[in-house]
Amino acid sequence: MDNENAGRPAPQETSSLSDAPDSVPVGYSRAGDFLYCGMVGIIAIICELMLQPVNGVGALLMISLFVGALLLRYLTLRDAKPVPLGVNVPKEQYEALMRQRALLSTLPQPVMLLGAKGTVEMFNPASARLFGDDVAGKHISQIVRAPQALEALEKARSSHEAAEAEFTTTGPQERAHLFHAAPIVGGGDGASGQMLVMIRDRTEQKKLERMRTDFIANASHELRTPLTSMTGFIETLQGHAKDDPDAQDRFLSVMAAQAERMLRLVEDLIGLSAIELNELNLPSERVDLGSLAGSVCESLLPLAQKNGATLNCAFGDTLIEVAGDRHELFRLLQNLCENAIKYGGDPGTDAATVTIEMGSGVPPLTPRAIRAGEAPAQIAVRADITEQDLVWVRVTDNGAGIDRSDLPRLTERFYRVNPELSRTKGGTGLGLAIVKHILQRHRAGLQIESVPGEGASFTCVFPSAVASLTEPDPA
Repeated sequence: MDNENAGRPAPQETSSLSDAPDSVPVGYSRAGDFLYCGMVGIIAIICELMLQPVNGVGALLMISLFVGALLLRYLTLRDAKPVPLGVNVPKEQYEALMRQRALLSTLPQPVMLLGAKGTVEMFNPASARLFGDDVAGKHISQIVRAPQALEALEKARSSHEAAEAEFTTTGPQERAHLFHAAPIVGGGDGASGQMLVMIRDRTEQKKLERMRTDFIANASHELRTPLTSMTGFIETLQGHAKDDPDAQDRFLSVMAAQAERMLRLVEDLIGLSAIELNELNLPSERVDLGSLAGSVCESLLPLAQKNGATLNCAFGDTLIEVAGDRHELFRLLQNLCENAIKYGGDPGTDAATVTIEMGSGVPPLTPRAIRAGEAPAQIAVRADITEQDLVWVRVTDNGAGIDRSDLPRLTERFYRVNPELSRTKGGTGLGLAIVKHILQRHRAGLQIESVPGEGASFTCVFPSAVASLTEPDPA
């Protein structure tokens, strides 16, 4: 058989013959076989008609001719290489296409190839993760619903140069994206009008820029007052008070308090920035809220004794766990308890009674209270769990309560219900802002209740550790 094939030219190799993956179906090419059999059959029929009337010998001769021709065809081609079922391309071109496909598939950014009419002709897995698996054949305006991005696309198409635009996508968390569009250059007439679109996530970069801007603005605003005060005291000490020991002691004491306030402010700003930076990284450590609350109470005993306050831990031995960052959750409870000790005292005695309680499911509502913040049902929906899978911890005081107009703004940066009292007590105005961002990182929420004249309560509602760390069932 090797001698028979020796004189034939070698067939052209294609991309998916024996080199094709095992999963690609293969078979023998029989296009020539059908043509050959048809021609032999026609010749046999013509010969049969010429030998009318047909006798047994003639019929046997025709059948033998037909079978012999087929047998000869089989014997000469049985060693032919298998070819894939479908359209064949040269092997070099196939391998180049596979390399390009692998390259696009490994890119972390969504990349799409648009046709001349703006419909998606090709896309990579990152595009499917961002926009869904059904983007093929859709117009780009159905996928990216941002006028500024579509304007950049038209600009790139008309100017034959790359263009960019920024847009945002909504969802559980708003994300910022950079839309980059560039015309396909070269490739013959088939590439005319095609556009390559790449989308880059700039959420973290935008957050860093905003954090830097906010830090500069907030720090300059909050540090100006104590720095001005300290500058005035220094000038006084250098002037007529330089020989007055009593004035020196008094001014130095005030300067030390102002320096301590600035130090707390800088620490809170740095801490808030660090929490915001990690806000998209969900923590996975199991944290026992009961043990954590006990540690917070121990750390705040000196402050409570100094202010004549009482700390009550009104929870039993039931294990209440959340998936979280222990350091951040400690700071959350510490900020809430510290605020209650400093500002939640009884209007008559100014001594605060602070109660920490916790439980599972939906927290009970305080009778006659005005409320702000997120309801447990909202938190459960956002976390994609049932309300029975929630856990909560509440800090309550016995102070004068909080006015209805102040409740919605309590978690804003540097918002103070009583600015003068806050400065006197050493507050920075960032405590509840830090609480809010810690809760956002833990997919949790805050509900604030206030009963005028009786006190206020701050309830933090979390997904339980079991619900947070359990993989959802596939749909």
